[in-house]
Amino acid sequence: MQETKIWKVNHNILTELNKSNLDYEDRIHKWIENDIKIILPDAILIGSKIKTDHLKEIDLLAIDSSGDLIIIELKRGNTTRDVVAQALDYTAWASTLKAEDLTAILQKQNIHESIYELLNKNFDDGEQIEINENQKILIVASEVDAITERVINYLSTKGLNINAVTFNYYKDDNSELVARNFLIKRNEIFTTDENKRNGRFITKLFNEGKLLVGHKVRYIPLNNKGVDNFAEIVRKGSKCLKITGTDETFSFSGLRKKFILDNQLNDYNAYFPYNQWGEWELIGESENKELAEL
Repeated sequence: MQETKIWKVNHNILTELNKSNLDYEDRIHKWIENDIKIILPDAILIGSKIKTDHLKEIDLLAIDSSGDLIIIELKRGNTTRDVVAQALDYTAWASTLKAEDLTAILQKQNIHESIYELLNKNFDDGEQIEINENQKILIVASEVDAITERVINYLSTKGLNINAVTFNYYKDDNSELVARNFLIKRNEIFTTDENKRNGRFITKLFNEGKLLVGHKVRYIPLNNKGVDNFAEIVRKGSKCLKITGTDETFSFSGLRKKFILDNQLNDYNAYFPYNQWGEWELIGESENKELAEL
């Protein structure tokens, strides 16, 4: 793994800062727990110190916008081959988890939302995410030894989503500095699977020409309440809807949430849009048709 060096500039003179030892496991664990985006900008933390069915403990478990679970394993000092083997064991267990299992984990972490609600709150097209079709592994360490680097590179070439990230710690007077490096370029791994996106419901309707820019749709429960409404499709993609009176664009789930909360549609869960396609209809010249029937 490429080494990072840091210099301090003082009166146009460079002074190299030497790496210091960092009791990183607890501190890095807490940093990632507080803000997972320092390593995974496209992910949400599900929980910390997750017990597996054989009473072992995953350091951190996350989920990304593809719905893939990410097993994050932190190790003190140099990593060894055992770290990868342990992470693979955890991943095999995580691959069996269903949506209700993840919701149960959230409850144990004092997050009182379902996994569906969490995804929908954090991702624009959360209603279309298929949960835990794939898993990913991220090893976090102060250094990665040559054997572990070779194993991770080999596994990644064989189709396993695995990477390592190091945090180098520097101290200068009263300042603390941390530098982050990925073993494999982040844009080459842990990226959202476009094939999965293309298979999502609304994306398929766009790709098949069943939804077009300029089409208008209506939210049926709001119409049934006597509130006439429609939204225009102004572009392809997630946030594709626009309503009169605002320049803001919405995803289907986002606009559904707004309609439910603004109009007190108490029979509908604003944060659970996973069966919503029968709630929307495409406004046609001669007849309207539910999106679920397109």
